[in-house]
Amino acid sequence: MTDTTRQYWEKRAKEAAENPNATTDDVYLRELEIRTILEIIQQFRLTSPSFILDLGCGDGFSTTRIAEQLAGPSFVGVDFSENMIITAKRRLEAFPSLKGRLEFRIGEANVVAQMFGARVADVIITDRCLINLETPDKQYDVIRQIQTVLKDGGHYVAVENFVEGHDEMNRTRASIGLKEIPVRWHNLFFKESEFLKQTGRLFKTVQIVNFSSAYYYATRVIYSKYCDMRGEKPDYQHEIHKLAVHLPPMGSFSPIRLAILTK
Repeated sequence: MTDTTRQYWEKRAKEAAENPNATTDDVYLRELEIRTILEIIQQFRLTSPSFILDLGCGDGFSTTRIAEQLAGPSFVGVDFSENMIITAKRRLEAFPSLKGRLEFRIGEANVVAQMFGARVADVIITDRCLINLETPDKQYDVIRQIQTVLKDGGHYVAVENFVEGHDEMNRTRASIGLKEIPVRWHNLFFKESEFLKQTGRLFKTVQIVNFSSAYYYATRVIYSKYCDMRGEKPDYQHEIHKLAVHLPPMGSFSPIRLAILTK
């Protein structure tokens, strides 16, 4: 990652302190991500002992929540931001039940194979992590390393952004007179066809789930138009976000998708 991107996340970690908005202002979206990741991992029916790696764990908010709900596995959270890891370690102090089962480390995603060796993890998670890498080559290099770190039969759970959902959301917004939401300067979204092609060479199965589409339709289309009509600024704390978390999956209106890749 570039120094500018690193500085952005270091600054954001400091400003957020231990608030849940360190990695996204949309805290209800984060709740939806946590719930969905947890549901997917529970389907794997991991046996003891097992190990889960959260690569790009940020401030540890999601990692601690997921680890708290999964009694068996041990966890390691890794992030390139020193300030994020400082916050994560402070946060962990409030979870005495996770002592000895969860740890946080500073580390770069692009050397994950060097950090952990070959085939040690049962599950590896990235949650809006690889989109911070500046080229597709770097993104797919990390995915190749993830594949080597996974045990045979292990699972990579990737919550990342895709251009197709982002474009569909903006087309829908434009149809009702809303401005386009741009891709943020430090993000590089995946193209689904290329993602399937590249990962299909590495993993036995690849499945993509549009888990957040209804949430985005409710918040970035309907609620955004409501605010536009009233001359108000959208508020991530508005109750529509809390409601939208519980909507069933539908459509492809969200850039954020979940991929389940099995080795």
